[in-house]
Amino acid sequence: MHICIIGTGASGWIACTMLKKLNFVKKITIIGSSKIPSIGVGESTTLNFVKNVLCNVDLKKFVRESDAAVKYGVYYKNWSKRNFIHYFRSNQNFLRVNHTEETWEEMLGNKDSNTHIHDLIGNKMWNFTQKNEVSLNLDENPHSWHFDAGKFIKFLKRINLEDNKVNFIDDTIVDCDIFADGFIKNIVGEDKKIYTADYFVNCCGDNELNEKIFKENYILLSSYLLTNKALVYPLKYKNKKEQFHPYTVAKTMKHGWRWITPTQSRIGTGYVFSDNHVSIDEATSEFLDDIGDKTIDPILVDFTPKVNSTPFKVNSCTIGMSSGFLEPLDAPGLHMTIMSLNILTTILKEDDVSLDYANQEFYQRDQWWCAFILHQYKTC
Repeated sequence: MHICIIGTGASGWIACTMLKKLNFVKKITIIGSSKIPSIGVGESTTLNFVKNVLCNVDLKKFVRESDAAVKYGVYYKNWSKRNFIHYFRSNQNFLRVNHTEETWEEMLGNKDSNTHIHDLIGNKMWNFTQKNEVSLNLDENPHSWHFDAGKFIKFLKRINLEDNKVNFIDDTIVDCDIFADGFIKNIVGEDKKIYTADYFVNCCGDNELNEKIFKENYILLSSYLLTNKALVYPLKYKNKKEQFHPYTVAKTMKHGWRWITPTQSRIGTGYVFSDNHVSIDEATSEFLDDIGDKTIDPILVDFTPKVNSTPFKVNSCTIGMSSGFLEPLDAPGLHMTIMSLNILTTILKEDDVSLDYANQEFYQRDQWWCAFILHQYKTC
């Protein structure tokens, strides 16, 4: 099978990394345009990133080349009366007390409202992470990673191009020969070069190519996911011993929330808000006040919460931001990318997988993350 991937951002190279492992995939052509810069959204990950992307990767090289740093979970600051960490739990924690994760969570759901969750589970991890320490016991304390998105993309590109299966082409896709049933015959490059393949994976990101060229249709989610702007800036360390912590910080702000993700060489941070509720100037001023530096000039990112109505089609699919965008929650975004690639792998392996089932599976997971985001705002 010959697979063509359109897009060389994080989702494109992650797709290449996972799909090239399949024995029946004999060739991968990945097309990216040097004229279209990668956004590089995504500096924080969940456990499925470790299990699916890093399973056959040299971890030492990944850490060095991607500026990667350990992440045990998300530290929620000022969301409630007491700060807490939502961390990656090991099944060993539940088996030790003769429970599954499901039965343990049922018990937690019935706890007294005045009892904090860290008094029942996670107290050890909470104290551990506050010391900015890491554990060598991965079975007991599983972790994921923060990384520099730009460096991570370069790392994946380098290791993928070492594989004879993979062929990289620098071109800009300008047209697509697509039939009424969604079958793609070929795609066309800037110099009218035609590219054919057995299957096409659209990783071109959140831009007009999706609707204009690939005829994608999106469901808008702005009726309940109200944020539509993010201010982003990479910070230098002032006190690395204190700031280089093994977790993402999600900190409440007056009109949204701020993320803080330390990597080896700098701190990724941003402020998510809605300009329908606060002006961009006011949000910028609040962001800079919280950082404590009025001299920086953050980048403004516009987005519209939406989801692709049918990401999986006859011989093509959308992966990453081409499938939709909820909010600059990078870990869920990469989680959805990997989950979509797992669905795609099942489709490619098994001829009897229903596309309706695949699209429903994707939509349900997307709605789960919508509920996750909404839950945070509603309960803080």
